Amino acid sequence: MRLYVLISSNIAASSAKETAKLVIDGGADAIQLREKTISDDEFISLAGEIRDIMTRNGTLLIINDRVNVAREVNADGVHLGQNDMSVSEARNIIGNEKIIGVSTHNIIQARQAQKEGADYIAIGPVFSTRTKDYEPSIGLKIIQEISGSINIPFIAIGAITLENLDEVLKAGASRVAVCSAIISSKDVLSSTRQFKTKLNV
Repeated sequence: MRLYVLISSNIAASSAKETAKLVIDGGADAIQLREKTISDDEFISLAGEIRDIMTRNGTLLIINDRVNVAREVNADGVHLGQNDMSVSEARNIIGNEKIIGVSTHNIIQARQAQKEGADYIAIGPVFSTRTKDYEPSIGLKIIQEISGSINIPFIAIGAITLENLDEVLKAGASRVAVCSAIISSKDVLSSTRQFKTKLNV
């Protein structure tokens, strides 16, 4: 899992379903579906449609926050924020075979997520972002530090673009989460493919 794309209807240039199809065709390894303003029933319907597309090529579907939705649509996993339920609570709901990721903003949180049993962490925001109410950007240095601090996979996140991707990779990241640079672009398919190519070099 190297290219992890976050999809949110209020940021995507087209519908979440159409965006997901383009991202999948472009070679994304995983999609995190993040919908804060729709009901659980609407989320389940949308996630189910996207899940049907993804099963044909092995792309992972991760649901942001809503563990009940992840369970209902048999998603591959769930992603939790610092203020969401604990990893153990989520594990009890979706089972041991599912993936659980946790958003972290410093080394202490990253180590705690690993201790609690997270399968991966997202660390950021590396650069300043307007897509989520993160803490202030934490820069590239933490990427260098995090690899020696935890044993589970980490994903760099936060305003990562094609223009700054090389910096992120040079700092030591091998996995990135991308949002606006892909889903708000004029050509979602091409943008996804460009990220995928750079990550596979």
